[in-house]
Amino acid sequence: MQVPPLARSTLDRDHAGRLAPDAVARAVEQPSTRVIAVAGDRAPLREGRLVRLRVDELPEHARHVEPRVPLSWLGRERAAAGDAGGILLSLLVEEPFEVEGAQWRSLREVGAELDDADAGVLVQAVALGVWQRESHHSPVDGSPARFEESGWVRRDASGAAHFPRTDPAVIVAVHDPADERILLGHNAAWPEGRYSLIAGFVDPGESLEAAVVREVHEETGLLVERPRYLGSQPWPFPRSLMVGFECVAPDPGPLAPDGVEILDVRWFTREELRAGAVQLPGRASIASWIIDAWLAR
Repeated sequence: MQVPPLARSTLDRDHAGRLAPDAVARAVEQPSTRVIAVAGDRAPLREGRLVRLRVDELPEHARHVEPRVPLSWLGRERAAAGDAGGILLSLLVEEPFEVEGAQWRSLREVGAELDDADAGVLVQAVALGVWQRESHHSPVDGSPARFEESGWVRRDASGAAHFPRTDPAVIVAVHDPADERILLGHNAAWPEGRYSLIAGFVDPGESLEAAVVREVHEETGLLVERPRYLGSQPWPFPRSLMVGFECVAPDPGPLAPDGVEILDVRWFTREELRAGAVQLPGRASIASWIIDAWLAR
């Protein structure tokens, strides 16, 4: 896998297509249009594939463009024959509904198992749905905000436009100078025995590289150098962009976890991780992708 699992996509988002005020309404009338339904981070899958519903397969209350829970523009799927493909819309629902032969599955559970097309579509639909669910009012004055641009913009009573928010966070593979050990931490919110990479949000006015050095020092007590970018992927739980780095700790000790967010930090060899010394992150996470790459080299 050349990129992190949730960074894969084949969808043409067709930004220009969604700008027309009636873009979704016209798409609903096209027989080739399909809808991805999401309830939180779950969507229906059938035989390992994301279910693309016809508009007439949606629950009756969801078949029309609604002001509060809209059908929203995702983009155009590229057809195998090379034509423009059909339009994809997303629908945010409160609870899963019956879809014949399908089960509603979480993006966390299946993101790494989906093919490139399904992974890109589902992470986009989940991320957009998170913002839509939480953005009914202006963050400035609390006034009601209506959807525009096919579900991608909210406009409040003053005329100000509000867009989906993404919070950048760094996630870091720290290794010793010989590259024989990797540093993993145990977060206070995790079950006993689960360890992962050091991570944290980027502060206002801070570069990604500075965030790497600061977060590692705050959470482990180590000073690191030579941050190197590895890759990134969206993580809509709720609205992060995880930016992966690796760096070196010239002096690999002593370790000093902060005791609040990180309760324990430990160095692990490749042999220890392959032998299952601790529980590692889920396959859909960029942490798993970074650790796998370190194990393989």
